Amino acid sequence: MNRLDAGEYDDSGTGYDIHLAVAEGGNCGYFDFTAQHNVTMWRWLIAATFVSEMKRDNGTTTVTEPDGSASQVAIYSNGKAGIVVYPFSERLAMANNIEGAMIERYGSEEGAEKAIVFYQAMLDVEAGELTSFGRETLAELHDHFISDLQQKGWPEMPLTH
Repeated sequence: MNRLDAGEYDDSGTGYDIHLAVAEGGNCGYFDFTAQHNVTMWRWLIAATFVSEMKRDNGTTTVTEPDGSASQVAIYSNGKAGIVVYPFSERLAMANNIEGAMIERYGSEEGAEKAIVFYQAMLDVEAGELTSFGRETLAELHDHFISDLQQKGWPEMPLTH
């Protein structure tokens, strides 16, 4: 699970297979999942689904990475402006903005439980897609990022969203 969260499988379909295997193992009792493990699993799945939907809906663009390599990266667009989206940065943004708010308000344990419920409302597991609530939540988050960039400009150190 740590390797999933660290982004090791972000560029391949293998990530979904590993996620499914870990989830099934947890459901069968092979793992003793804490609330934080569950939060991590839900966060990974929502971020991966969001990036997949953005690729489908808005396409990709080629980005030159800091090491000089080129990557095909999904695009979030609100119809007026856009921003590239990476799975890792999606997870980071969700952890900071969604989980962080829950933990700040409710404390670690209850905040993690509330984050799980929040994340469950964002994903239609049967359909394998975000719910309208999930799309709206992530659109609002990205629109805020875009607004910050437009108002304050790019930070000295580039950020990936």
